[in-house]
Amino acid sequence: MFIMNQTDRYRLEALMELAAVYPEARSSSELAARRGIPAAYLSRLLAELARTGLVRSRRGPGGGVALARAPERIRISELVAARSWDRAMPPALERLTDLVASSVERALAGLDLAELARWERRSSPAADYSI
Repeated sequence: MFIMNQTDRYRLEALMELAAVYPEARSSSELAARRGIPAAYLSRLLAELARTGLVRSRRGPGGGVALARAPERIRISELVAARSWDRAMPPALERLTDLVASSVERALAGLDLAELARWERRSSPAADYSI
């Protein structure tokens, strides 16, 4: 079983928001409000993403946070790591967890942020303004 922690989820949600508007920027407060992410926590995540070169930020009017490169060039495996379970288990179960982790790593390596954003757009209900 693949387990994604809350930090991974928040990181991916913020990046999906930025992928949807690429190459434009959004304020961190807007990202936090749209995704229900605590603002202070998101600020720390965005600073981490800036240090790794995934996002760029600019202060002041017209500033904000934007992806540093096209969503098609950001692999999900850069953002989320397959995690192993506790190694204090029988060898057969250890082997099973290794197989699952390897499968997850291969699946994540084949996905990019643009694809994840497309999945989200397709699964989100479109606004209907008909009267």
